[in-house]
Amino acid sequence: MEENRPLSSTESLRQLSQQLNGLVSESSAAYVNGDGAPPLSERELESRNQELAAALESSNLTNSQLTTKLDQLTQQSQELTDQLQKERKEFEQRFSKEQGAMREQLQVHIQTIGILVAEKSELQTALQYTQQAARQKTAEAEELNNRLQSTKQRVSELERTLSSVSLQQKQFEKHNKELEKERDNLRLEVFRLNNLSEESKQQSSELSEQIKLSTQENAAMKLEVEDLRKRLEITDLMLQQCSSQSDPTSASQQVQLLLEEKQQLEAHNHQLMESIAQLKTERDCYAVQIQEEGRVWKDKTEQLLTQVSLVAEERDRNINQVQELEASIAELRNAAALLSQEREAQHGTEHQSSGPSENEVALQEALNALQQEKDAITSQYQAQLRDNEQLSRMCAEQESRLGELERQVESQTQEAEDRRRMLEDVQSDKATISRALTQNRTLKDQLAELQNGFVKLTNENMELTTAIQSEQHVKKELARRMGELQEELHNVKEQLELKCTEAQGLMEQRDQVAAHLQQYCAGYQALVSEREQLHQQYLQQSQLMDRLQHDESNGRAQLEMSHSQLKQAHEHLEQLVRDNEQLKAEVKELLNSSALMTSPRDQGDGVESQSLQESPTKSSPIVIPEDFESQKEMEDFIRGALAQLEAERDEARRQLEEERRLHIAARHQASVTLSLEQQRHSQTPVNDHEHGHSHGQHSHCEHSHEHSEGGVPVEVHQALQAAMEKLQQRFTSLMQEKADLKERVEELEHRCIQLSGETDTIGEYIALYQSQRAIMKQKHQEKEQYISMLAQDKEEMKAKLAELQDLVMRLVAERNDWYNRYTGAVAGMGTVNPDLLPVGQEHTHPDHQAHTHTELDAATGAGKQNQLC
Repeated sequence: MEENRPLSSTESLRQLSQQLNGLVSESSAAYVNGDGAPPLSERELESRNQELAAALESSNLTNSQLTTKLDQLTQQSQELTDQLQKERKEFEQRFSKEQGAMREQLQVHIQTIGILVAEKSELQTALQYTQQAARQKTAEAEELNNRLQSTKQRVSELERTLSSVSLQQKQFEKHNKELEKERDNLRLEVFRLNNLSEESKQQSSELSEQIKLSTQENAAMKLEVEDLRKRLEITDLMLQQCSSQSDPTSASQQVQLLLEEKQQLEAHNHQLMESIAQLKTERDCYAVQIQEEGRVWKDKTEQLLTQVSLVAEERDRNINQVQELEASIAELRNAAALLSQEREAQHGTEHQSSGPSENEVALQEALNALQQEKDAITSQYQAQLRDNEQLSRMCAEQESRLGELERQVESQTQEAEDRRRMLEDVQSDKATISRALTQNRTLKDQLAELQNGFVKLTNENMELTTAIQSEQHVKKELARRMGELQEELHNVKEQLELKCTEAQGLMEQRDQVAAHLQQYCAGYQALVSEREQLHQQYLQQSQLMDRLQHDESNGRAQLEMSHSQLKQAHEHLEQLVRDNEQLKAEVKELLNSSALMTSPRDQGDGVESQSLQESPTKSSPIVIPEDFESQKEMEDFIRGALAQLEAERDEARRQLEEERRLHIAARHQASVTLSLEQQRHSQTPVNDHEHGHSHGQHSHCEHSHEHSEGGVPVEVHQALQAAMEKLQQRFTSLMQEKADLKERVEELEHRCIQLSGETDTIGEYIALYQSQRAIMKQKHQEKEQYISMLAQDKEEMKAKLAELQDLVMRLVAERNDWYNRYTGAVAGMGTVNPDLLPVGQEHTHPDHQAHTHTELDAATGAGKQNQLC
């Protein structure tokens, strides 16, 4: 790739000038020796044409690369705008969702408050009755006093927590104000970014128009190069003809020498003009930068505009240089044409007169004029040297001023950091969340500065690539190193994109922090309302206890009645269980008697065998104690008895379903046996007659005979039918009794539920107090955890910021290293290899080197200023 790189336009023009000089020198040497100059070969012309075509292709490639880079920049700007819009939409949606959730929570809290108020009103009326009963029961009153003391302690604890929560609410209000300020700042930043994106779009459109113009100019340049090529071929042919026809004279040699000196002076003058123009542009740039130093810190977008204008000026300077070189080529061609015409005229007049001719007089005059032009150019050169010295002094003064400004800025930044650290140390104990928010803000500013620095780095990379394209005659190692530098910059760009994504994640975390703060404010309001409710509930609880004690005495009387009813129900259930066992025994005997006669049926569906294997579970009788030690023991006994009764009821239902299934199976089996017995009596002759017809029918008949031989007799079937009828009657009566018992049990359950509900209300309210206290403790713990998480996130952000700063400093150091290497290589090429310089630049080499040093100093000064910005 490095060996096939095309030559630059300046190099191609230099080679053209060398070839023209070589042709002229060869023709003059041939004239002196008296021999004719050999004609140029077509291969050399073809190789020269190929080199020119390669140079044109290289210029086309550079133009295409510039277009692709501009497209990439436009795509990046569009992606940034899309990301901003998406983030704005997500923030609005998130805010609306959080508002809806908070409203729903408020409605739920309002409903619960209404329910609690209604319950409180009921409890107040109930507690008035319980106060009268509390006077009679001293022991219970002491227990209640102990409970009241514990509740008082809880209330005092709740009041302390509420006071701490009130202080936290004030802090949260301050934080909310700070968050609102930050939101306003973010809106301003979004507006500024939108303006920047619009300006970048306008700049991209202007650059696209300029690229179109440059493509048109390149096309025109191609046409002009083709015309110049044709003219060169014509001039070469004419020079060959002139050299073959006549010998040179002393006058033609002098003219040739003067023309060479004139070309050298013109080239030197051209270089001086270029250096003067560059110094003037640099002087203007320094003046503009000095005037705009105060505004750079306020509006960073102006730097982008100045950088774009500098790129446009450099492109215009390059175009002007190309045009001037083309003009010099045209002048050289015109001079060659004039020489050919003069030689033809001299060849025609040599035969007419041997003395000094008019052409010789004209040549002498031309020599005098050229000498005068040479003197004028030398005077201009001296004046330009003086101007350059003045400009260099001005540049040194400006650099000293820039150094002072940089030191002032560094001192100001250091003082600002010291102040910020002092403020953070003072407010670290009281406002941890606000400190985290301020650090997030500084991180965002630093990320914005890093993004601006990245944009500046990309612009500097663009300038470096343009410098590399304009200075392709430098060593091939420089091109390779610049390629490596571009790859490293691409890697750094990817790293910066990753850091931008991390910054977006931090923004989302900050939004979550704001949402949590809002939730804490709402929780504080809910806690205030709950404190008032708890105070009212505490007053109502004492009334409720008296009422419950009164209801407890009534409940005991009802429980005694329910005990008697339960005993009766238990006796009745035991009687039913005994009847069921007798019925099951009878059914079992019948089934055993039928099973002895129908042994093949044991291999059928297995319904009877399964019923025989199942043994009835005997219910344990309910033992009612004579006296209960406490109300809780009585309630537990009632609940256990009810559960046992429900289990026995379910067991009875299951047994009834099992007996029904057995009855249905027995009836079905009896009907099958009857039908088989009838078929056996009616189909015996038919089976004997059909036995000799087919083997399949014979097997079927044998199977039917075997099945009929295992049938049940009519007496057994009638006995089973009678037993089943008795079972049906017994089961209908049993179900009726069970329904009555179920109604009575449900009544008892309803009474027990009422009693248990009234006794459980006190426990529920005590549990409510405990749960609310646990919730408050949990909220406090969550708040502490959240504060610790914020501190940890802050430390992580500091570490990430330090890594980012290290990466940026490393990138800047590498860029400066590569740039110093590049400048050193350019300076080394200028001193070591003068053959690569254009024609006529050997004598002006020190001035050109000084000029390049001034350019590099100006570039480094601009880079430092961009870094400070």
